[in-house]
Parts: sequence; structure tokens; C-alpha cells
Amino acid sequence: MSPRILMVDDEPRVLDALRRTLSGRYDLSVADSGAAALALMREASEAGMPFAVIVSDMMMPGMNGAQFLTEARHLDPDAVALVLSGQADLESTITAVNEAGLFGFLTKPCPPQILTNALDRAIAQHHLVISERQLLERTVRGSVDMLTELMAGTAPLAFARATQIKGLVSAVSSSLGLDREWELPLAARLSQLGCLAVPTEVLERAYRGLDLTPEHRAIYAGHPGAARAMLERIPRLERVAKWIGAPPLTPEDAPPAEASSAQLIFCVSVATVSAHYAVDDPEHAVGRVERSGRYPKQLLQALGRATGCRTGRGHRDAVAETHRLALGKIDPGHALDQRVDRKAVSYTHLR
Repeated sequence: MSPRILMVDDEPRVLDALRRTLSGRYDLSVADSGAAALALMREASEAGMPFAVIVSDMMMPGMNGAQFLTEARHLDPDAVALVLSGQADLESTITAVNEAGLFGFLTKPCPPQILTNALDRAIAQHHLVISERQLLERTVRGSVDMLTELMAGTAPLAFARATQIKGLVSAVSSSLGLDREWELPLAARLSQLGCLAVPTEVLERAYRGLDLTPEHRAIYAGHPGAARAMLERIPRLERVAKWIGAPPLTPEDAPPAEASSAQLIFCVSVATVSAHYAVDDPEHAVGRVERSGRYPKQLLQALGRATGCRTGRGHRDAVAETHRLALGKIDPGHALDQRVDRKAVSYTHLR
């Protein structure tokens, strides 16, 4: 298949000349405005046939070349941008270079040989960008798969918890329309990676919400930092490593102050699973997260939809009371605070 080129110019005679010069050598599409060109780019992306190179005039009505190429870069960062213009002011040129990642600047009139040479160089650059990205993606995917398999084999408790977090992250992000945030599922899968260095008995007690000795508490509290140290050396996982390095270890812990929407989804999922894992009661877990007052209402509503639990019932003002009673006295709705023994159980009741 011939490389796909998009030419953008508001002068019909220029577009006609470009068609005559380039047809047969490239798969050529044309647009007479920036808006029309962006629409073609969206259609091409949806069809799985994006443009390799975009060539734009600079001085166009409505949306100039710099503005168009900046928007085009947001739509498709892999497309290589060129300018073909008879006139351009310095400010627009600087914007095109800095904001649109301009690969080359050609002036009108442009001899066919110079134009085709520039397009061929741009196509070669596009091939290089795609090849490097695919190689990097395979490297990252392979690294994540290897670390996940290592965790499954040597720390099954941590792997099980990470799997729960991943499921909740997927449900909450989908509810909020953020399921295309590729870092979220990776952060969830690797969220417990640092627990590889935590002894199993310590990990089990920490996950169940049981008391730890100061030494064991320090060991467990260090697992996010250990994971961050491992992951930040892998290309493209720098932000994932940052998220994993600062998670809420309990539902009451605050997420980072500068957390993005995606990172908040990760944090609320970790917090909810940490509470649910301890008492095996999603309603109780969501209630603890809501009472913490750490997360925005919209995110809590998405958490409720994802878990099937009701939110907004005044959890923040509820008072938790812990009681100890015989097994025969347990009623539906009691949230267990610890594992049941032969004689009695501790539960929490909200009033």
C-alpha cells in the first residue's frame, strides 16, 4: 500500500496542481481547510488507516496552518508534519515548530523534485517513529507480563489482590469514560509488585487488616517504594511507577494532592480493595472509602456503580461501633472486622 499523504490548502488551484504532481506515487487526500482536514484525519483513524504525512499551507482563513497542525498532532502524534506555504509570519512559524513538531518547511512555488524528496524523507521518518513505538510497546508489554508472572508464582496473595484492583480499575474507569487510559490497567497489575519482598505471613496479616509489629509494619509500608524503584527504570512506565509509589495503604489515606483523574481512579480502587480484602464486604469497603472524604462525589458514584454498592447515604457522618458477640448473634448486615473464630466475632455497625 502506498503511504497516505494529506495535503491541506485553501486554494483549489494549488490542490489541483498537487494532485497532478503526486497522484500515482502516493495515496493522496486533500482538504481545503483545517476543519475539513481534521475530519478526514478522524475518519482515517477510525478506519485504521491513518495518514503518514500531513502537509499544510500556513496562511488559511478560519484556522491557520499552525493551529491546524497543533490540533492534528493531538489527534495523531505519529503523523509527520510539513508546511508548504508562500508566506508565513514569524510567530506562526515558531508555533508550528514548537507546538506541532514540524518536520520541514517548504516554500511556494516548490519544484516537484524538492517536494517529493521532502515527502519521502517524511515517510521514512514516519516508518522510524512507528517502528520505535512498536518495539517499545513490545518491550513494555513483555516486561509487564514477566513481572506479573513472577508475582503470580512467588507471591500469589499479592497477585490475587492486584487482580482484584485491576478488575475494579477497569469497571470504574469504564463508568467514567476513561477506559482508554492505558496506564491504569498496568498500574493495577503491578500495584503489589513490591510485595515480592514482604514475607508471606506479614503480607497475610497486613491484607487482613490485623495488627503488625512495628518492624513488620515498616516492611509492609515499604512495598510501594520498592515497586517504584523497579519500575521507573522501564521506559514509558515512569508515571505508572510514580502512581504505584504513592498509593493509599488504607481507605483513610489521602491520595497525592496533584493526582490526575486517572491516578484518582487507581487510588480509590486500591483503597477499596484494601478494605474489602480485610472484611470480605464490598458495602463496608465502599462505606469506609466514602467516609474518608478523600475522593470527589463523581468518582464515588462511579465506584458505587462498579461495585453495585449504594453511595451518598451519609457515610461520612456515620459512626462506626465495634462489638464482640457470639456466633449465634450475628445478623445480616454486620460487617466483620476480622476472621471468625470458634467462639465470637468482631463486627462493625453503622448508626
